[in-house]
Amino acid sequence: MSQNVERESMEVDVLFVGAGPATLASALHLMNRIEAHNARVDREGGDPIEPPTVLVIEKGAAVGDHMLSGAVMNPKALAELVPNFADEGFPTEYICDNDMTYVFTKKRAFRLPANLPPFKKRGYHIVSLSNIAKWLAERCEAAGVEIYPGFAGDKLLTEGNRVVGVRTGDMGVDKNGSPKSTFQPGMDIYAKVTVLGEGVRGTLSKALISQFGLEGEQPQVYETGIKEIWKIKPEKHRPGRVIHGMIPHELIHHFGGMWLYDMQGDLISYGMVTALDAESPHNDPHLVSQKFKTHPWMRELLDGAELVRYGAKTIPIGGMYSMPKLYVDGAMLVGDSAGFCNGEKLAGIHMAMKSGMMAADTIVDGLVAKDFGTTTLGSYQERYRQSWAWKEHRKARNFHGSWAKGLPFFFLNEPVRMITGGRGLLDPVPFEAGHEATRRLAELPESKRERESFEFDGKLTFTKEHLVGFSGAQHETDQPSHLVVADTDLCRDVCAEEYGNPCESFCPAAVYEMVPDEEHPGKKKLFIHHENCVHCKTCDIADPYQVITWTPPEGGEGPDYTQM
Repeated sequence: MSQNVERESMEVDVLFVGAGPATLASALHLMNRIEAHNARVDREGGDPIEPPTVLVIEKGAAVGDHMLSGAVMNPKALAELVPNFADEGFPTEYICDNDMTYVFTKKRAFRLPANLPPFKKRGYHIVSLSNIAKWLAERCEAAGVEIYPGFAGDKLLTEGNRVVGVRTGDMGVDKNGSPKSTFQPGMDIYAKVTVLGEGVRGTLSKALISQFGLEGEQPQVYETGIKEIWKIKPEKHRPGRVIHGMIPHELIHHFGGMWLYDMQGDLISYGMVTALDAESPHNDPHLVSQKFKTHPWMRELLDGAELVRYGAKTIPIGGMYSMPKLYVDGAMLVGDSAGFCNGEKLAGIHMAMKSGMMAADTIVDGLVAKDFGTTTLGSYQERYRQSWAWKEHRKARNFHGSWAKGLPFFFLNEPVRMITGGRGLLDPVPFEAGHEATRRLAELPESKRERESFEFDGKLTFTKEHLVGFSGAQHETDQPSHLVVADTDLCRDVCAEEYGNPCESFCPAAVYEMVPDEEHPGKKKLFIHHENCVHCKTCDIADPYQVITWTPPEGGEGPDYTQM
């Protein structure tokens, strides 16, 4: 049906997919660079750049709705983009003046006398990424950029080996795939250059990387971050505080850690990151985050507190060797879609913004040359190699590999890695994709084959179903599930036996549930609660069979992270 329907089309010069820090910084920097170029031409002569038509499409109902981050932001890129950002009303909550690392045992908490280098955050800005996106969007629109929220990129438009634009998703389709009375076909948007900044594991970015063979030297690996906003007692609030913590091994199946920082209005952001390359198929980021709140230190902090918001997001932590090629004929990748994240420091906003700015500089080259082929766009990759972002990425390039090889190697390799500028004992340190690291139940000790039970108290710890209500997630139930499972029989007949249906564990929003199958007595079939989805992409990443594909739901639907 969607292939035969008549569609409207439009043409623009530059198309950005996703309204995040990378794309919005790119659009704003592009307009600033064009203005500076034309001013120089007025003074010195030459050919001006005709004002281009620049469009940003965003799947959220409003810019910022889908922006979730543990945001203690290095202001380095922002200062390059908007030098007077403080005078321009940039939405800083606080500036960190008290950064610290804690080591947690089962019952106690110890502050290290000296903060660990990756967690030195003094002078960084404590921010809401949602508010950053809104602030950048206002400046983009003032500069002449068009922004269309509520439009999800659904398909790449290509001609041969060239990307020529994007098709947005159809709206008004029922769960059987038939058009409803509200049916509105997606639009074909043609562009001279398309910049994909959809965040982690974006639908179009994933397709681009696969279709054009852009994979990095090593697989990309991910963590799932669980984030909660709590309103605490005023006497416990500490403006400027930023804590990173190493948590007890018994709480987690693999690598992970916690963060906590204070926001205005007596709010704190508490979060937990859990690596998705764990051996256990019962790896459950939500459960880890809930269990840690029962630690005496957390109990005391949250005594008398009120939960305000909940969300989840995956983070690319593979590092420099996991990054894909950044460009093809007619398109570029920026931000998390390209792996611009420092996994060692859990920091990506500044790198995402810098990637967008480098992409914008490359687009200016294309506008001057009237060419957006691989020769012109290839300068984006070279700009990256000459930037501070590359130097930062290079220093952290073997961090995840060290962890993936186990604690003995990590503690042996880390001092060498720091002395050798990020190299360490091996370069690169090889590792598996997360889903390849998951072991079958039969390969685990008997004591680890059963899923862990936990009693949620409804005051400090909450079920996934309860927490989804604090994410603001809204999806029309009468539409095709945007979570596509290629073979549900596999879930019933094979995965149940081999892995124990890990989708029920790794999803932080209770989207996947195995229910009794009346047609196959004694077995269970998969039921998908797609309306619960918080768009974290964990399922697309962690499924051991790689048969789950996350696709955009109708434009505008999803979580609401405006308070995050």
